[in-house]
Amino acid sequence: MERFPVLKKGELDAEQRKLWDQLTLGPRGFYTGGAEAERLPDLYNAWLQFPEFGELMIRLGDEIRARSELPGKLRELVVLTTSAMLGARVEFDFHVPFAQNEGLSDALIEAISKGETPPYADEVERIVHEANVQLLRTAALTPQTREEAIEALGYRGLMQLIAVVTLYVVTAYTTNVARVKLAEDFSADPDMLKDFFAGKPVSGE
Repeated sequence: MERFPVLKKGELDAEQRKLWDQLTLGPRGFYTGGAEAERLPDLYNAWLQFPEFGELMIRLGDEIRARSELPGKLRELVVLTTSAMLGARVEFDFHVPFAQNEGLSDALIEAISKGETPPYADEVERIVHEANVQLLRTAALTPQTREEAIEALGYRGLMQLIAVVTLYVVTAYTTNVARVKLAEDFSADPDMLKDFFAGKPVSGE
């Protein structure tokens, strides 16, 4: 089960180098290896094969985390649900601590991991999870779920939910096809990672 070829800085064209610099010298540098990086984590290494696309995905993630209509707890609920349903176990496991940090219960996380209906803490969790599942299964929402989502999140929040699903569908596709693994040669402070995925400023940026 081979992963994608590992691209090194000296092998890159101008567009690939632009994405490399964005990932290593920008806010993600603390977990991508920074200025001294010799390779990128597998997900980003795969996106280097189409750097313009990778840049759009990075920007989408940043925009999602900067918005408030879909709070971090609900974003992480979508990440876990999408990753679990599409078999992207690496992404699921990577995001478990961020989901816990945002307040999702261990019981809910375990249920999603097993493909079971989770014990929701409130109605908004239920609505977001059901909308997420329906989008993945049918590319649509039932009239009831659509109205519930609009009432709970507003039109902006609903579109942000769709955006998060889109981003993590792409991530799951990449993870599964590129055989992404969490490499041992990358490490980062867990609290900094939690802050980053919560959309908070990371010390040292």
